Amino acid sequence: MRCFNKPGFTFIELLTVMVLMGLLAGIGVPRIRNMKERSYQATLRNDLGALRTAEEAYYAENLRYTTDLSDLDFRRSSNVEITIVSTDPLKGWSALARHAGLATPCTTASGPDAVGVESGAVICANLAAPASGAQGTR
Repeated sequence: MRCFNKPGFTFIELLTVMVLMGLLAGIGVPRIRNMKERSYQATLRNDLGALRTAEEAYYAENLRYTTDLSDLDFRRSSNVEITIVSTDPLKGWSALARHAGLATPCTTASGPDAVGVESGAVICANLAAPASGAQGTR
């Protein structure tokens, strides 16, 4: 009789561990990606909220809104591009914010440029709801 007391793991044990690691990675990666998209969207919401405050401060001083970011006391986050447009700078403005890592933009508007939404509300496209059943963002 031979004695098989060699230290180490068998092939079946190693294969089982690899399969379990693959399953855990398959479950975790989509959730992490969704969290990244939500953080990018939170960055856009934050930047548009700060832009709204800066536009209102500019209006209080100049009695008109601006479409030039350099006129405002405002710093956008990295990887965020903001475009401000206005049909009438004396009455309102609208802005579109895009993040380099996110496909859908967020928007906000004030005055008559806020069509169909509350003036100053930040609107972002819904992201897929997480597996726990929580609701997506507005």
